[in-house]
Amino acid sequence: MYLQVSGVSKTYNGRVHALRDVGFGLEKGEFVSVIGPSGAGKTTLIRVLNGAEPCDGGEVVFAGVHLERASGRAKRTLQKNLGTIYQDFALVESVSALENVLNAALPDMAFLPAVLGLFGRARREKAAGLLDRVGLGDKLDAPVRDLSGGQKQRVAIARALMRDPAMLLADEPVASLDPVTGRQILELLKDIQQTEGLTVLMNSHNLALAQTFSDRLIGLRDGAVVYDGPVDRASEQVLAAIYGEGDG
Repeated sequence: MYLQVSGVSKTYNGRVHALRDVGFGLEKGEFVSVIGPSGAGKTTLIRVLNGAEPCDGGEVVFAGVHLERASGRAKRTLQKNLGTIYQDFALVESVSALENVLNAALPDMAFLPAVLGLFGRARREKAAGLLDRVGLGDKLDAPVRDLSGGQKQRVAIARALMRDPAMLLADEPVASLDPVTGRQILELLKDIQQTEGLTVLMNSHNLALAQTFSDRLIGLRDGAVVYDGPVDRASEQVLAAIYGEGDG
């Protein structure tokens, strides 16, 4: 398995069980969506996988590296290989689209060039190429605050790709977008996944979009995996077990 999650648990304040013995695996190149009702633990799972939150138990192994044990160069390599796309974009609104993408390169730079913003010609050309790849070749110098929601998410995707990740973690990437724009963003993400051979794990509150773009679904309810299988086997009974009767 490319990504192996085994027995992962996460509790807040000693009472709220956000994740309960979560386990699953992803093969390289898969597009998998995590679905479930609000409060199921979807965002907590992404935060555990990208290292933003420590888990209380279990282990996460990505490309043979144990997330909990990684340190130094191994940890930096792991972080570089996992790109995250957020629902709220997490961009610097006051600077340009190009600068936002370039900011992803800061962890790989020496201290002084990073402080001075001396990214160099090669990085600037790469960032510009990525913005062109996501359909924003004409928006390099546009302040992010002037972009639409869909354009902001395209900038965020380009930023996530700047460090050449092997896997993208997408936390509700289209939840704040209108249906047409959201579908366009997922079409772009699917195209990148297929052409670049990336692995994608996406949280989605939109069941129809998850079913359309995913190879597989993982259903979470109350922090536990209640379904892990192909899209076409997620029957009404399965969805009822994930969402609860009448909540799907």
